[in-house]
Amino acid sequence: MDIRQRSNKKKYDLAASVYDTIAYLMSLGQAKRLYRTIAERIDIPKGGTIVELGCGPASVTPSILSHTKDFSQMTGIDFSCAMIDIANQKKRQRRWENVEFLCMDMYDYSPDEKADSVLFCLALTAMPDYQKAIDKALDILKPGGQLLIIDSIPLHTKWYHVFTNLYITFKSLIVGAKPVGKIMEYLGTKTSRMQTEEMVGGVYLLVDARKKM
Repeated sequence: MDIRQRSNKKKYDLAASVYDTIAYLMSLGQAKRLYRTIAERIDIPKGGTIVELGCGPASVTPSILSHTKDFSQMTGIDFSCAMIDIANQKKRQRRWENVEFLCMDMYDYSPDEKADSVLFCLALTAMPDYQKAIDKALDILKPGGQLLIIDSIPLHTKWYHVFTNLYITFKSLIVGAKPVGKIMEYLGTKTSRMQTEEMVGGVYLLVDARKKM
């Protein structure tokens, strides 16, 4: 395990109250834009279900509720109970009736029905084993279901990526992530119809893919 990922629940519990501020600063002030973009890309049938793995304090939930009207249930999962406490406070204050937040290890999550869309929003590279995390997301997706990821993943196709990759590395030391390009290779073998979109000058990458039928 990379030293940047040697974290525990206590660390995330301590960071819960300032998570949104950290996300804002580390995203160069673009966090809300990232949340809005991933919410706009959700593509599910009427009455569909959404699961967010590593949901933190429900940072992206308001954007999802603003842009996605037809889902029947959204579930957010995080292993930090302090993060989930904040998420549930938001739920009560804003009366999110079709949203639930669970404090648990996401690998223990086993829904009664497969989900239509699974999200990782600024969470995948912070997980110690990205392959295991992606496999879990695909396991709880319906065949043809949508996997959405937005995260800092190093790119190497444009001249400015050398600079964005330096910032990604610097940021990873602060937020406790391990951004590796092999994530894209793995996704390519596990999913179909994969589309990508660079954001914030390549500091972030949006991945929109489908579980193979």
